[in-house]
Amino acid sequence: MIATFNFLMIASAIQGFVFNVATFLSRKKIEKPVLFLNLFVFFLSLNNLQSWLIDKALIPSNFFLDHFTIPWNILIVPMFYAFLVFFLGIEKRRYPFLITSLLLFILALIVKTIIILGVHEQQFDGSMIKTYNLLEDAIALAYSIFLFVKSIRLLYKYQQLYPDVLKFDNLIWIKRFLQLGGIVFFFWIIAVLFNTFSSTFNPPYTYYPLRLSSSILIYWVGYQSFFRYVVLKDRIGLRASLRKTVEAGRFETSNSNLSGRTNKSENTFKRIDDFITVNKRYLDSNLSLEKLGEEVQMGTSSLSKLINVNFEGNFSDYINQLRVEEAKKALLNDEFSNYTIVAVGLECGFNSKSTFYSAFRKITGKTPSEFRKQAN
Repeated sequence: MIATFNFLMIASAIQGFVFNVATFLSRKKIEKPVLFLNLFVFFLSLNNLQSWLIDKALIPSNFFLDHFTIPWNILIVPMFYAFLVFFLGIEKRRYPFLITSLLLFILALIVKTIIILGVHEQQFDGSMIKTYNLLEDAIALAYSIFLFVKSIRLLYKYQQLYPDVLKFDNLIWIKRFLQLGGIVFFFWIIAVLFNTFSSTFNPPYTYYPLRLSSSILIYWVGYQSFFRYVVLKDRIGLRASLRKTVEAGRFETSNSNLSGRTNKSENTFKRIDDFITVNKRYLDSNLSLEKLGEEVQMGTSSLSKLINVNFEGNFSDYINQLRVEEAKKALLNDEFSNYTIVAVGLECGFNSKSTFYSAFRKITGKTPSEFRKQAN
């Protein structure tokens, strides 16, 4: 069991470092959200690496190094909180606690060094090292919980601070991350309580559940957060270009007397089609038959029948056809060559990667990836 824990710790640490290197090599410019996300993964990985080195007795043995550990845990949650603040673009409205966190980290290093040297020189009692370690862990836990709660409040109580971000991302992935983070905090609290009040359960065993949950966190958060951030940035760039059009106009009804039922049906469909394409209504991922019916002043049954007769497909097929055509233009545009395909699909009106790929293959016979590759 211990060997398994140790393997997971070092594996997660290595993955975290690989993620850091890959991120910096793949980005021409390291934006602040990317920087703090990488620091979050980096400090979490360093914390696990340090624990693994201690458990495997790979640190050179002398009195100072036997008792000295770097309190990386003080910096982990602050880096995530800073990532969240800059990701949401509210750094001018909410203090990211970067200076406070750094000062607390430096203070912990100084105090720990003084106590260890004092004990070594027999100026302090030997039990002070254990007492200080318990106090440091408790303070780091309390400070981290403080920022964790502030993160929750940002997501659930202060959404009015970042309405533009919510246009692109529902932040469900961050809420799931906080749920996973809650499990990590649970094990951290349990470890602190056992270390403080139990004479049976002591480090490093009390930290194994915490290390395991934090390892899982590294596996999950690196990809999810970085991927979501890249998609958000790409969607912002795409939206600025794709939605360059006239302000949404009203659908004008026609009172002209047209001869023939077929001609009248075709004419009505053409005016509706012009309304949708000129105003790019298909880019609205929430567009429905009912919503469009209200905009063009037509009952859903009549509108559905009109589309079926003139497009030879249902409403969903018709709108997806327009979205795919828009996506093809974006995929062929050199300006968007570095943008993720998922961002293209989402900005063209699809609700998810799966629906985009499914509709694109159905209409073109190729996946978006194949289409872009063959076009280049």
